[in-house]
Amino acid sequence: MSEPLPTEVTILTDVNVLAIGLTDDHPAYADVYPWIQNALDGPNVLFVFDYYPFRAQYLMTNKFGVDTVDARNAVQSLIHSPARIVGATEATLLDAYEISAENDHDIYDSFIVALAREYDADYLLTTDDDFDDLCDGENVVYTNPIPTEKREKLTLIDG
Repeated sequence: MSEPLPTEVTILTDVNVLAIGLTDDHPAYADVYPWIQNALDGPNVLFVFDYYPFRAQYLMTNKFGVDTVDARNAVQSLIHSPARIVGATEATLLDAYEISAENDHDIYDSFIVALAREYDADYLLTTDDDFDDLCDGENVVYTNPIPTEKREKLTLIDG
């Protein structure tokens, strides 16, 4: 990693970042995990949407080939960590629809931005490439930790 990671910040991830960061043999693990580690063991705070642990375990077992028990243990370890499990309110959901309509953008991505707003996240960490415009004017920094050349080699199944 060429640039040092930010410190004393809050980080909201998407589900793919979470699943990759919990799968130590994933090709993008080395790019993603330092962000998660810095939030769990260091000065940052990791926000995890409450549904993502379930979905991350599904991705790990069904897309990344992780053994069910290993995936379950990794996810439960995350839940027991200092990560903050966050939920959506009615206002968050309505905000997601407004963001989606204003930007003519996918509701799922818009939901992540609405969560970032709700919890005043400093960084939004995602493996998606289409957040530049969506985060323009937001108080959150969009970051894809996977280098562009590596992203092109990863398939949709890999995250």
